[in-house]
Amino acid sequence: ALSCPPHSHYELCGNPCQPTCHTSSVPTSCPASPCSEGCFCDTGYVFSGSDCVPHSECGCEYLGHYYQKDTEFYPSCRERCRCGTNGTVTCQEAFCGAHEECRVEDGVLGCHPTGYGRLVVSGDPHYVTFDGRTFNIPGSCTYVLARVCEPAQRLVNFTVLVEHEAGSHGDPVLMKRVVVSIHGYTITMERGQRWEVDLERYTLPLVTEDKNIRIGQEGNNIILHTAAGVRILYNTATFLLITVPDIYRGRLCGLGGDYDGDPSDDFRLPSGALAGTTQEFVTSWKVPEKDRTCSDGCNDGVCSRCDIASEVTYGRNGSCGIIRDAEGPFRGCHPRVSPVEYFTHCVHDICAASGDRAALCHALQAYAAACQAAGATVRAWRTKEFCPLSCPPNSHYELCTRTCDLTCAALVGPAPCTWGCFEGCQCDQGFVFDGDTCVSPERCGC
Repeated sequence: ALSCPPHSHYELCGNPCQPTCHTSSVPTSCPASPCSEGCFCDTGYVFSGSDCVPHSECGCEYLGHYYQKDTEFYPSCRERCRCGTNGTVTCQEAFCGAHEECRVEDGVLGCHPTGYGRLVVSGDPHYVTFDGRTFNIPGSCTYVLARVCEPAQRLVNFTVLVEHEAGSHGDPVLMKRVVVSIHGYTITMERGQRWEVDLERYTLPLVTEDKNIRIGQEGNNIILHTAAGVRILYNTATFLLITVPDIYRGRLCGLGGDYDGDPSDDFRLPSGALAGTTQEFVTSWKVPEKDRTCSDGCNDGVCSRCDIASEVTYGRNGSCGIIRDAEGPFRGCHPRVSPVEYFTHCVHDICAASGDRAALCHALQAYAAACQAAGATVRAWRTKEFCPLSCPPNSHYELCTRTCDLTCAALVGPAPCTWGCFEGCQCDQGFVFDGDTCVSPERCGC
């Protein structure tokens, strides 16, 4: 005989019209014959999906869909709902976590893993670890951002260091330099478009002889691609994004955490023990330097806070609120990259800069870069009056440029743009990018 789930029984010839949570009584129009073989709910129970439950345990109907009791569901990418007792549905605004994006999987809309890890450093350095834990570093030292701590076969080792530079009193701390060691190369990227490979400067785009490393300029960003699948985007000012494939899960350490999916164990010391405080964790990943003294910033790491009135002002739609505005230019990005951390960091930075417009523009630019790196469509957010981007001679601003297609190197052979398009300066018609400026094609070097 057929084995049936709890509170149901087998019948060889049962009534095909069974009461369900949807239809509590059998519709009168239902033909009782022909009968059907299968599992039927016991008396006093009705079908909720494929389970037999008492009426009191029935689920909810919401926007034409049925959900079982005590389940959470996403009717849209901005809203999480819960089905409670007596068919009541309660909803609240919600976004996905740091390593998730909102998409349909197995027919269900919800938060699903991205399949790669994202580590972000932005603004007055705010860190979002691979597992989504956030903290700030006001200091001006050099730190180990990420490195492989649990080596494995076929896993390419790498290390990323980040150096901060303290601004003058009251100014934000900024990233000064990012140093990446991978595949036997050391790549240095400095604020203001300077960068080197093994202490030598080349024009972009650059592909190493062994094809393990490719560096190009895409929009405002320098982008480093490695054969190991580690990708680094640096806008040479206030935003750094590192993405690593899932093969590195649980094998990393440094300020970016261990990428094991659990944010609570991210603050590990180099010894592997958990740090007691954020300050202890940050200090433990400092890189000692011979010829440079650095400070931990603020007064022993305790920094001034924003008052509530200012937070409300800077959180409005004419300011940081643009980031999370459901009708704003970044709305298409919300399912891909949660705006929550970027919004919080934006408010913090403008507050620290006493409302300075440049801090707002940097914060919006950071979210725009994160969105475009995730493949999301960003709508026009700059205007002639609001955060205009000035471009060098023979070039103009575009929201979606493909700088890598219009270079001197691309005249010889295709230079693949590898990461969609980014906002930035694009050479005018008839000019190409020689790694520094826009020139006419005959001015390209060898």
